[in-house]
Amino acid sequence: MYEDKASDSAWRHSWWRRSARRLWRTPDEKGDLGGKPLGLWLTDDTVVIARADRVRAFRATTGEPLWTWRPPGDQVVGLVSADVQGGVGVVMHYEEARRDVKRVGLTSLAVATGEVVRRRKQDAARLGHIPSKVAIGGGLVATAGESWKDWEARPVMRALDVDTGEVRWKYELTDPRVESASVISARPFVASLRTRGERGGHSLLVLGDGGTGAVTLALPDGYERFGEQVAVAGDVLVVGLVPKDRAELDRGNRLGAYSVSSGELLWEWHGKETYQDGVFAHRGRLLVVHEYGGRLSVLDPADGRVVARRRLPGTAFDSLVAASGDLVAVGCEAGDYSHGLRVFRWR
Repeated sequence: MYEDKASDSAWRHSWWRRSARRLWRTPDEKGDLGGKPLGLWLTDDTVVIARADRVRAFRATTGEPLWTWRPPGDQVVGLVSADVQGGVGVVMHYEEARRDVKRVGLTSLAVATGEVVRRRKQDAARLGHIPSKVAIGGGLVATAGESWKDWEARPVMRALDVDTGEVRWKYELTDPRVESASVISARPFVASLRTRGERGGHSLLVLGDGGTGAVTLALPDGYERFGEQVAVAGDVLVVGLVPKDRAELDRGNRLGAYSVSSGELLWEWHGKETYQDGVFAHRGRLLVVHEYGGRLSVLDPADGRVVARRRLPGTAFDSLVAASGDLVAVGCEAGDYSHGLRVFRWR
């Protein structure tokens, strides 16, 4: 995601007719498969997939199993960091059976070896509703909770240091129309807001480092809400758009690209497939995996122009995707028609 921007020629080989070369995939599995993946990390050497019951690592190019980590006792994995910082990923785990989680565990794992780099407990009260209002990434735990002022509850955003739990900064929403807030990205800090009333609707709030430079992104006409994933390339933030008219869902996927600095809608992208798996940033470009995890489109963030396309042989429902160099990993819930993890060399 933070690599130097590549030229068009580096992405264009054979244009869209070429299928990415699949290096390996996990075999067909039976029994308890661990459910939907919660996170996916990929480096040049290692791919790691997290599910509720375990975190498993494989050699990125061969699929050789490397290590497995399981949460302690009866706990489950509830959330993992969106990225790897200094070769370390973070796992949040807690007792799923409890209706009132008091404390959660945060374990930092070395991606290459599975070694526990650090482990600490975190007071869950600071984190709001787990896990829908919490995100981990960029060394932060980001959350949307509540504060009381003048006998009214107001949403307040907090960014905590992932290693120490220290509050780095907080941002209180003063607009009385805001009914709820849920964090969908920690760095950049992005929260989904909903306002009350008949004219209430959805918007996105983007905050800079330190909780400064607040920018609100408004839905274009004809859309009901934003998607649950964002990707940022430079000043451009891309997010899914869900049409109000359900019939429009059958006419292709929609993405909206906004300027992070101004909040201006820059362009929209309409895919041809009726199901979109995800969008993420890599090497200064935007990568969209769609058609049930079977196709990859590379977009120029400046104007949404398609720079390259690749087929990804196989199927993935509700997939997670990660990239490193020329490797792309696609993880999903394994089943009769899909494999839990596939890794491709796409150039």
